[in-house]
Amino acid sequence: MVELKINLEEGDGCYYAHAVDLLGCFAKAESRAQVIDLILEDVIKYSEWLLTIEESSNFKTKAKEYLVGTNDFVIEEEVQGVPMLRESCGTSALFKSDKKLVSEEEFEFFITVINKLPESLLRIVFQYTNDERNKTVIEGKPTINEELLDFYSAEMFYISRFGEITEQKFFETINMTKDELESLSLLERVIKVRQGAIALLRYYYKKIEDKVFKSQDNTKLPEEDWTIKKILRKFIEHERERKYAIRELVNTLEATKTKEEKIEK
Repeated sequence: MVELKINLEEGDGCYYAHAVDLLGCFAKAESRAQVIDLILEDVIKYSEWLLTIEESSNFKTKAKEYLVGTNDFVIEEEVQGVPMLRESCGTSALFKSDKKLVSEEEFEFFITVINKLPESLLRIVFQYTNDERNKTVIEGKPTINEELLDFYSAEMFYISRFGEITEQKFFETINMTKDELESLSLLERVIKVRQGAIALLRYYYKKIEDKVFKSQDNTKLPEEDWTIKKILRKFIEHERERKYAIRELVNTLEATKTKEEKIEK
């Protein structure tokens, strides 16, 4: 049994909890008590998924410990009044744990996690027509394409935290112009951006290491602090959130199609 260390942030009545020793494990809620309950659930769900990855890592060892059970939790750091916390690609606190150096072994494992998260899901999404992906399958929720666009936009946003030269280097990496990228289908853009994002993360990891730097382009709050570890954390958290949102839409779409096929018969 181990103790779960949690970072908390609050803004505009929205709460986020992050597991300090399990990068990418997080929860979002409308109250402090609820967000703690939810992250205790997410620790189990995320740990189970991490253990399906073949590569070994100290990260997986920690996941195994959490699956045995947690005997308590402790709030390691709490930040209140984070502006625009509710917004997609809004601001986020820089915690003390975000400032810790990421070893090369840890970094490569985090890159593996980022690569694995959308892998099976994108294969499923490719099976649907553009009309199906644009269909509102759950009232009041985004379509599959809208979720994919959010996925794409967020990756561009997090990479842009590195500064003005990033966009040029990104397009050099994928060997395309901006117009050529925008001319691709949404699914093709998601794949291309993923390729470029991974390459840029590797490039900046060696240059920045544990240095703190400010937001650069495309932000309402240029004074927001970032580190390479915070960017990795936000990548994984956002991708996990989009993965579950798209999975829910896919399941609902499949159930609807099955029902319609039975009616036709």
